[in-house]
Amino acid sequence: MAQIPNLDNAALNLTALREQSQKELLSIIKSIRGKKCLVIDPKLAGTLSLILQTSVLKEYGTELRILSADPLQTECPKVVYLVRSQLNFMKFVANQIKNDESKGLQREYHLYSVPRRIVACEKILEEEKVHQKLTIGEYPLYLVPLDEDVLSLELDYSLQECLIEGDTSSVWHVAKAIHKLEKVFHPISMWETGFHQIHKVLLLRI
Repeated sequence: MAQIPNLDNAALNLTALREQSQKELLSIIKSIRGKKCLVIDPKLAGTLSLILQTSVLKEYGTELRILSADPLQTECPKVVYLVRSQLNFMKFVANQIKNDESKGLQREYHLYSVPRRIVACEKILEEEKVHQKLTIGEYPLYLVPLDEDVLSLELDYSLQECLIEGDTSSVWHVAKAIHKLEKVFHPISMWETGFHQIHKVLLLRI
């Protein structure tokens, strides 16, 4: 697990940004009472370790697992999936729920999409006939402080998606991230750009 960065000397109060993400995650965990299993996708597990110590989650009766194609191994009566909005992860979630049912296990299932819910993902859950078994929400994690002067959007394939595949959903993500920055600090008054996608971002944030 990565170490939580020291942000004490940052020019901006990035600690406040990180604390907001911590608060939002803990709010999700606290809202689900009792013993629970938090299942996180592999990439997100590394990201969360930059925001919050896993020991804090355990204080709220949370057992941690990494999402995979394998059946879920836990005795917890409640399962909380915290995963990025990717179609393959929805398949994993659906298969784990159906595997539980085949064994006669009855659990309470929650799914929190990061950073937001996407129709295509929920359609997969409907096709797999598990959508009705899930309580679905969002964990709006748009920005992760990596250092005193570095913020990550955690969009590994955004350039490929926008320019090659024609999928501009990451543009919406960038707009939301900027909006979150402006809420914590102040509106950005001046922009200089020649990149067409950035103009879309500026329109979305209005």
